Amino acid sequence: MIITALQRKGNNVVIIFDDREPVTIDYRTVLDNGLRKNDPIDEKFFEQLISESSFLKIKDSAFRLLGRRHHSTSELRNKLVKKKYQKEVVEKVLADLTDKNLLDDEQFAAAYLEERSVKKIGINKLKTELFKKGIDRKIIDKVLLNVDSDLSYEQAFELAKRKSLFLQRKELDKNKLRSKIFSFLSSRGFESELILKVLNDLNPENE
Repeated sequence: MIITALQRKGNNVVIIFDDREPVTIDYRTVLDNGLRKNDPIDEKFFEQLISESSFLKIKDSAFRLLGRRHHSTSELRNKLVKKKYQKEVVEKVLADLTDKNLLDDEQFAAAYLEERSVKKIGINKLKTELFKKGIDRKIIDKVLLNVDSDLSYEQAFELAKRKSLFLQRKELDKNKLRSKIFSFLSSRGFESELILKVLNDLNPENE
């Protein structure tokens, strides 16, 4: 096939051939390959052009998403696939971003942990949230080692104290009071051992 014309349209170029339908590719692909009118193109080179153009488009889309906020690899993959991009090329883009340290699940998990730590939630909830974002369990376990146990205790104790003051208005007995506070802290993702320590230190029935 032979290129009979190239028509620039914004960041794209419409390539018109003598024996097939026109195709639109990224302008950078045209420049990188030095395409000109009357150039002969074989099928293998044509497929290469399409692949290179698709790679650039998907990478641009990935950059836009990363520019808004950090993403895990899984999150970014899902969003790009939802845009109907070819999965094979999406994986190439993700690998390229990872190689350039622009996509790092461990860094993402650490940043997410720091951001969420002010929300007074426990390790179990953090684990669940990171897992839902596609973070590998080994990475989750590694970043959770940096959780400040003293801060977790302080947060749980503060929440328990507030809950205790609220529940005492209902004149619950000791066991029901402890049970409700336990369930409340558990729902916030705090671990059972920590909750029991908080309850023993709080003595809600004496508040």
